Amino acid sequence: MVKGLLTLLVLAAISAGVFALGSLRGKSDSKAILNVAEEVALTVSVAKPAKEEIIRLVQAPGDVEAVLEVEISSEIVAKIEEMPVEEGDLVKKGDLLCRLDDNNLLAEVESGQARIAQLRAAIVQADADLEKAERDLVRQVTLSETDSTSDLELRDYKTLRDKMKAVREMRQQELVQAEAGLKRIQEDLQRTVISSPIDGIISRLVAELGEVVITGTMNNPGTVIMTISDLSKMQVRARVDEVDIPLVQPGQKARVYLQSDQDKPVPAKIIRVASKGIKPINRDVVTFEAIMEILSNEARIKPGMTANVEIEVDKRDDAITIPVEAIVHRMRKDLPDAAVAEFDRLQAGVDLSDRVRQAQYIKVVYVMEGDVAKVRVVDPGIADSRRVELRTGVGLEDTVITGPYRSLDQLKDGKKIALSDKDKKKPESSAKTEEDSKTATQDEKGNEEKKDAKDEPQTSTASANP
Repeated sequence: MVKGLLTLLVLAAISAGVFALGSLRGKSDSKAILNVAEEVALTVSVAKPAKEEIIRLVQAPGDVEAVLEVEISSEIVAKIEEMPVEEGDLVKKGDLLCRLDDNNLLAEVESGQARIAQLRAAIVQADADLEKAERDLVRQVTLSETDSTSDLELRDYKTLRDKMKAVREMRQQELVQAEAGLKRIQEDLQRTVISSPIDGIISRLVAELGEVVITGTMNNPGTVIMTISDLSKMQVRARVDEVDIPLVQPGQKARVYLQSDQDKPVPAKIIRVASKGIKPINRDVVTFEAIMEILSNEARIKPGMTANVEIEVDKRDDAITIPVEAIVHRMRKDLPDAAVAEFDRLQAGVDLSDRVRQAQYIKVVYVMEGDVAKVRVVDPGIADSRRVELRTGVGLEDTVITGPYRSLDQLKDGKKIALSDKDKKKPESSAKTEEDSKTATQDEKGNEEKKDAKDEPQTSTASANP
């Protein structure tokens, strides 16, 4: 135990000697004989806040399609006999697209017409039979008044008259049915000629000449012969992530970047936002469709193209902005009391438990004051891919530390810092440029004075010696 006590005394004496030597000065140059190790400064990059326009964007993938697009299908089962158009052809409303085989329908029309003629003749015969039955009944009624006929015979004549009425009514209903059937067949006959319902371009041709097309049913969509698209109005059906969809509203501006030409964006406008999300099979991502109208009629925009869209959901004209990488997150317990108090002031309207409040991460930036870093609690606004708006915490006169990441991760309030070589050259270059500009101005001014002095004697001599 005595030995341990002596060891501690020796260590204390050595420490005291080191500090004493550090305070001594040399007699010749008055410099410290022994220097204690100083804090190593972190090398940082800086940037000045800027007052500029900033736009918040929402990005999403999408597909280009025509606003008006019609799939041409057959309403009857028949074989294609004529197709005078090809994919890519421009068509006008009413132009012939396809003609189907109509032989069977023509035969059915003839059969229907013959059936109608037959029924009309049957009605004439039923009218004659009814008229005769009524005459016979009148005669029997007259005979019954003189007891020249029996009641049974009179009732038989009445029954026959009623039967003739029913036969005549039946023939009349059969005629109505036959006429309706003929009308249906004639409509099917008209459907063998398929014309274009709109002006547009044949964007897709599916069926071929000689192919038998079928009609759609509940379980069978039927044969799509071709698709006609009106290319005068195009739109993009974008898939917006559920996190961003609350920001997207009809009327907002957008830009469409086609995969075929990423360098030339196409202007667009949001016209409709879906109220229900879509969740693809075997995926947990929910997206909402946003329909945007393309405000351009460029020929390079074609249906079926894939695109990426940027939607302007918010905008500030004169915002104080800094690079996004300058904002860092610090735990509440790692910040000075003044910074925590400022954050609590900003969060005064938020009701949080003490446990949650203690576990909060706070958004801060570090500014350069002399050769140390000072922490500032900030209230970020909207942001784009490069810069973020700051509503409070930083002014245009401040210098914000932007990196590198390793230095930002180690920064603390009051930490000693030093500018990187790249940032050191910026002010020197600016000063040098300003000095060179001043020197050039002075030289130019001196040259002008010399020129004026040289010109003055010449003028006086010329005046004295005309």
